[in-house]
Order: sequence, then C-alpha cells, then structure tokens
Amino acid sequence: MALAFNQPMASDTLHLDRLTDAERRVLRMLAEGHTAKSIARATGSTPAAVNERLRQARRKTGVGSSRELARLIRSQESRHDEIGMATARRPVAPIAEPAAEPLRPQTEVIGMIALFFVAVVGSAMFLSHAPAPDKQIDPLLGAPMQKGPDPAELHSRVRAEARDPAWAPRMEAAVRARLMQVPLVGIGGNMLRVICATTICEAGGTLLPPASKEEQADLRSRFNRTVSDLQAPPLRDDLAKKGLASDGGSFMGGKGKPDRLVFLLYYLRTPEPPAAAARR
Repeated sequence: MALAFNQPMASDTLHLDRLTDAERRVLRMLAEGHTAKSIARATGSTPAAVNERLRQARRKTGVGSSRELARLIRSQESRHDEIGMATARRPVAPIAEPAAEPLRPQTEVIGMIALFFVAVVGSAMFLSHAPAPDKQIDPLLGAPMQKGPDPAELHSRVRAEARDPAWAPRMEAAVRARLMQVPLVGIGGNMLRVICATTICEAGGTLLPPASKEEQADLRSRFNRTVSDLQAPPLRDDLAKKGLASDGGSFMGGKGKPDRLVFLLYYLRTPEPPAAAARR
C-alpha cells in the first residue's frame, strides 16, 4: 500500500496516546504560539530540554514537524471535548521526572531531559508511562512500536545485581576515562560517578548550568553541547567498542543548591569475542 505523503495525517493513526503529559504540555504551548525559549521560561526549564521533549514527541508519532504535531494534538483534544468522549484528563505533569525535585521557575531549575537514544538492539527509550506496545506494524517505522526499559528499573538493577570483580573495576575505569573527554563532565564542580555490576553499568553525574540565561538558551554553548554529546555518537560508539551497548538513561533537575542538571546513563554488557577474552 502506497503512502500519500502530500495528504495531512489523521491524528487517530499517529498513536498520540503514546505521548506523556509533559510532552503534551509542551506541544499545547507550542500550538498557542510559544517558542522553545518562552516555554522554557514558563516551565523553569531550558530551551534544550524543551527541544528534547519535542524531538521525543516527533519520534514517537512519526510526525516530522513539531508545529504540525502541536496542531494535531490541539485538533484531537478539541474534537474529544466537542463530542464528549474525552476521559478525565490527568493532572499536567511538569517537565521533570516525578522522582526529581519539581521545577521552580523563579530559580531557573534545569528540567528533566529525556534522552533520544534508540539502542542498537532497537529498544525505544523512556516509555515507562506509555501503554503496552501493540503488534501492529507502523508504516513509518516499518515495525511495531516497542516499549523500552524504565530508567528507574535500571537504577535499581545496578544496585541489586552482584558485582563481577574481574570485569567491573576495569570497565568503570574505561567508562570514566571516556566520559572525562566530554566537555564539563567531572570538572568545575561537576560530579562524575560510574558503577558497574555484572551485566550493566551506570554513568551518573551533574552539570552546573550557565549563570546567564543567554548562554542557557544558546544551543552552541559548552553546557548544551555537553548535554548533546552525552546522548549521541561518538560517545556511544566508543563505549560500544569497549563492550557496552547503550540501554537508556535520563536527565533531571537535581535536588538542593546550587541548581544542577543530573544525568544517569545505562549501558549493558555485550558478549566478549573469544579472541579478545583469550588475549586477557
């Protein structure tokens, strides 16, 4: 069946129910005429966090334009209100994860940034609140939408799993050394922590936001480039060569003073080639 790309997409076929409350909130504000910068000011977040929300929403639905997706959301919700089919709307969630401290606009707390990772094994990220995936093939994806791991479950798994004394210390040192090559990570008051168990590693740290709002909004600033570098190649590719496959993570506002962004990234141990194992 051919797809007619020149025709508007029906909101009912786009799996809009996969969007989280926070993503819907950003899209509603975009439909009202806000920009990423004004949304960030209103929510106490950053333009980078807002743009990350929009990227996640586009990825989940397959819509290429954020403003088109915002229009579809507004159209769907208006239609439901008109015909009386809308269910009781859940309270609007802030951009931060529930476990993080709520955003405080007056202090410009950095909000949660959901990473856009899609692991090489095809697992979709950060869908812990999404409905169970269906078996129907999405024509845009060419496959059924899959549910990925919950960062909270990964956090618990690292701490509950037994530690491999031969592998964990070596991998912790390797991950730490690679992350220290990313701007701002582990320097200038920013913390870095790496924990490996037997089949999984967690890389966590803090990033102090720039003092000026202009630098926070500048996507080319060292702070925003660091956030981007933690999410994409070459970091993931370099760690893959060391035997670690990206399996998710999250960014969220840290509790306490000073305000800071906290990142938690998770990597799964991949089978070691026999030749490499023999060399050790």
